[in-house]
Amino acid sequence: MTRYQELRQTLNDEIAAGVFEIGGKFPTEFELCERFGVSRHTVREALRALEDNGLLSRQAGSGTTVLARKATALYTQTLDSLAGLFDYATDTVFEKRHEGFVTIRERLAETLGCSIGERWLRFAGLRRLATNGIAICWTEIFVAEPYSAIRSALGDATDPIYELLQRQFDLEISEVEQRISAISMPIEIAQALEAETHAPALLVRRRYFAGSANPFEVTLSIHPGDRYAHTQRLHRDRKRKAPSTG
Repeated sequence: MTRYQELRQTLNDEIAAGVFEIGGKFPTEFELCERFGVSRHTVREALRALEDNGLLSRQAGSGTTVLARKATALYTQTLDSLAGLFDYATDTVFEKRHEGFVTIRERLAETLGCSIGERWLRFAGLRRLATNGIAICWTEIFVAEPYSAIRSALGDATDPIYELLQRQFDLEISEVEQRISAISMPIEIAQALEAETHAPALLVRRRYFAGSANPFEVTLSIHPGDRYAHTQRLHRDRKRKAPSTG
């Protein structure tokens, strides 16, 4: 667990225990830095996670206010680098319910972005928040057949499967392609998530590449529309010159 995650958990527990009044002011970033002996960056990441869980409200100029003692089911993912994917994996726990090989048919081939007839190792189950156990999505992880030997090495490992694949097969992730699309919540998955059938949902597809045109892993995650938000930070490339207007 990273330092900011430890701080987030400590503050989360204190909020739940009533150390801070609902509607009252929360300690400042400086006060938290002094109390826990951590950097301002660590404090900001912890506060952002608590805000994303609906516990705090931060407003420039007016400080931080306590909104609730218990986190909401909304999970907000902030992605501005590959490290953000590892945070997602460590912030959540995968509860495996199905495991086995599948032969890709036409509809699934289109969804995964692979060829019909290919054989992939599939893991499927619920993904829950590590802090409170709330199910935020149904996830299916597909591993390309050349790397299916990872199945025997999984055991009780808690690391993300793509991390295990990198170590076992000496792979290095060169690119992760993410696509988010709106769908209607499928009946069987709605039951597993205790969500409303046919309600708005989000399908998040991630394809992992290691210098090849074909991905070595593909994940599909279906989130109820009210349990997931995605934030992406775009940074200006200051080395790039603005187009000429002359």
